[in-house]
Parts: sequence; structure tokens; C-alpha cells
Amino acid sequence: MKPALRPLLGIALASLGTLYLIGTAPVLPAWAWGLVGAAVLFGLHLLGAPEEAVGVGAAFAGWALGALAADLTGLQSLKLVGTGLGIGIWGWHEEHETAAWAGLALVAAGALAFLWESSAGTWVALAFIALGAYLVLQRGDAPNEGKGAQARTDAGVFSRLARWRNREAERLGTINTSVLSDAELGCLAALSRPPSPEAVAGCLKDHPERLDEVLRVLKEDV
Repeated sequence: MKPALRPLLGIALASLGTLYLIGTAPVLPAWAWGLVGAAVLFGLHLLGAPEEAVGVGAAFAGWALGALAADLTGLQSLKLVGTGLGIGIWGWHEEHETAAWAGLALVAAGALAFLWESSAGTWVALAFIALGAYLVLQRGDAPNEGKGAQARTDAGVFSRLARWRNREAERLGTINTSVLSDAELGCLAALSRPPSPEAVAGCLKDHPERLDEVLRVLKEDV
């Protein structure tokens, strides 16, 4: 066996032994064996095992404290919360991002399970139903109709400005983008109706000198 694999094998065997003792719970309660397993893993780290031994030990310690709280309260979700806190605190302390996020996810899952188990579960369910109904009712027909009307108005403004741009370019004997750029045309067509002179001026980045002409064309659509 490669020397580098021995510490990892030791961590795995100690973890499996702890799980077996927790499952069978001889003499001591399960949470006590969880603390014993955590202490063994912490000790293995002091004897040369890699940092992962502390992470697994933190998970066992968190589970054990959660299991003790579960025995006292009858809320089994506290085991999940405790495990998540153990992993998350270790990950945060060691700047191990994956472990920190995994711990946070377990705490969040445990919190939802806690609400399900506790007397607040009914109120949480009703709150979810109310929120879902609110979101559905927010999708009314009136806003969609308004958006459609705005889209038709914008298309009309765009066509009017495009025709004016082409006529002006033909009169000057130049290309239409030298009269009004495509970006300016799109910006003007997207303005709310009726547009303010300040908003129109804000769109004319390339041709500010055409402000009065563009305002005149836009007023024809009011």
C-alpha cells in the first residue's frame, strides 16, 4: 500500500466504525458515540492524518450535538442542522469553500425539515400557497396588453424615423447612417410616449445637431 493512502484509509475505517457504533448504540446512546468518533478523528489528525480527518470529525460532532437536541425535543431535523453546522463551520474556518457551502445547504435543508416537523409547518405551507397565488394573480392581462400597445407604438415611431432618415439622406446625397445611426434610431424608438427633449437628446450621441429635426418628426406621432 502506498504510504500516502494509509492516512486516508485510517480516516475511512474510523468513520465506518463510528457509523457502526451509532447504528447499534451499545451501552452509550448514539449521540455519545458520535462524539467519541469525532474525538478519535481529531486525534488521528494530531497523529498525522490529513485535514479531512478534522472535517469528518466536525461532521460527527455536529451530528452528535444535533442528535442530543433531537432526543430532548423529538425534532429529528436537528440532526441534519447539526451536521451542516459542523461541516460549515469547519469549511469556513479552513477557507474550504465547497465544505462551507455544503454545510450551509444541509442547514437550509434541516431548517425546512424543522418547520415541517414543528407546529409552524402548517403556517409555512399556507404562506407558500399564498405566495404562489399572489405570483399567479400578478400575471394579469392588462400588463400584457399594455406591453403590446407599447410595442406597436415603438414600431410606428421606428418606421416614421426610418423613412425620415432615408428621405434626408437622399436629399443630402449621403448614406442614411450619416443622418441618424442605427443605435440612435433604436434608442429613439424605445422612448416612452411622448418623449421629453432631454430623453431625445440623450439618444442623439452621434448627431446631437439633429435634435430639433428629430423632435419635429416625433411630434408628428403624438
